[in-house]
Amino acid sequence: MTKLKVIFCTDGIFPNSIGGMQRHSRYLIEYLAKNDTIDLIVIHPHEEKIFPMYSTVHEFSVEGINPKKNYLLECYRYSKRVFKVINQHRNFIVYSQGLSVWSNIGLISEKIIINPHGLEPFQTITLMEKIKAIPFQIVFKYLFNRSSYVVSLGGGLTSILQKALGHNKDRVIVLPNGVKPAEGFNHRDFNGTKINLLFVARFAQNKGIHILIQAINELNSEGWENKLQFNLGGKGPLFEFYRTNFSLSNINYLGFVSDEQLIELYKNADAFVFPTLFEGMPTVVLEAMSYGLPIIVSNVGATAELVDDSNGYLIEKNNVVELKKAIIDFYNSSISEKEAFSRSSVLKVKETYDWEIVSKRHVDVFKKLSLGNK
Repeated sequence: MTKLKVIFCTDGIFPNSIGGMQRHSRYLIEYLAKNDTIDLIVIHPHEEKIFPMYSTVHEFSVEGINPKKNYLLECYRYSKRVFKVINQHRNFIVYSQGLSVWSNIGLISEKIIINPHGLEPFQTITLMEKIKAIPFQIVFKYLFNRSSYVVSLGGGLTSILQKALGHNKDRVIVLPNGVKPAEGFNHRDFNGTKINLLFVARFAQNKGIHILIQAINELNSEGWENKLQFNLGGKGPLFEFYRTNFSLSNINYLGFVSDEQLIELYKNADAFVFPTLFEGMPTVVLEAMSYGLPIIVSNVGATAELVDDSNGYLIEKNNVVELKKAIIDFYNSSISEKEAFSRSSVLKVKETYDWEIVSKRHVDVFKKLSLGNK
C-alpha cells in the first residue's frame, strides 16, 4: 500500500514551546503518527527528538526564531531553513502552521495547506495594533493566495479568510481544533449554594480580564459577593495590577497554573467564563468542555462553533452587562439545567472535537490533495 506522504512544519511543539498553536502541533502530530498509512516528516526548531516513540515520524530540526530580532523577518529566515528540508522531499504534501512556510512557497503552491490559527492580525482592537498588523496581513494574504488550502477553525474566522482571499475564497476549508478526552471525569455536582467560576488566560487586555474584573466588582456591589467565587488562573502584563488593585474577597488570583493544577481546577469549577475580545478556537474552552463545564464566552472567532444555549452563553464582546446577566442566569438555573449544560459540553467534544475525529478530518484533506482533487 502506498503511504500518504506529509511534511508537518511548525515553529514549536508543546511543551518545548508554549502556546495554542504549539499544543495543536503536539496533539495533531501524535494522532497522525498513530495512522500507519502516513509517512510523516516533522520540521521543528527543537534540538532533541520530540516523537521518538513513533516509528512513522521522521524529525528534522532547524535553527529556530531569535526572539531578540524582528519577528516578521525572523519568520521569513526560519521559513528559508524549513524550505531546505521541504525541497529534499518535493513529493510530499506540506502542512504549515502559521508562518512556518513562506520562502519559495510558489514552488509548492499545488500541495501546501496553511493553518493560520487565530488570525490575530485581522482582529486587532486599537489603532496602534491595526497599524502594527498591516505587514502581517500583507504577508498572510500573499501566502494564502499561493496555497492549495487555507484552514479556518470555523465561525467568524471563515468569513475573515474568505474576505482576505477574495476570488480565491474557495480555498478555505474548515478544520477545527481538537482536544483530548478528559480523564477521570464522570459527573459534575451542582449542589452548592455558591458557584465557582473559572477563568484561565494570559492577563492581557485582549483576553477581556478588564471586563471580567469590572463585572465582578459590580456584582459584588449588587449583593452577589457571597454567592460567587472566581478563580483566575494565568499571568501576564496586567496580573500584578489587578491583584494589587482589585483584591476582592471572592477572587482568587492563582497566577501560573501547571497542567496538573488546571485539571483539578476544571474538575472543581461550576462554569468556565472567558470574556475575550478576539480568539481563534480557544483550546482552554475545549478543555473546559471536555470536563463538562458550562461555558460563558464572548462571541468572537470560532467560539460560536463551540458554545450555544445548550451548553452555555455566548455574549457580546466588551459587554459587562451581558457578562453579568449570563453569570446571574447561570446561578439561577436549576440543578437539572446546569447538568444539561454539562452533558451538552461533553457531547459536543465527543462528537466533533475529539482529536481522533479531528485528525481523521485532516487526513481526508491530505488524501484529497494528494490525488489532485482540490
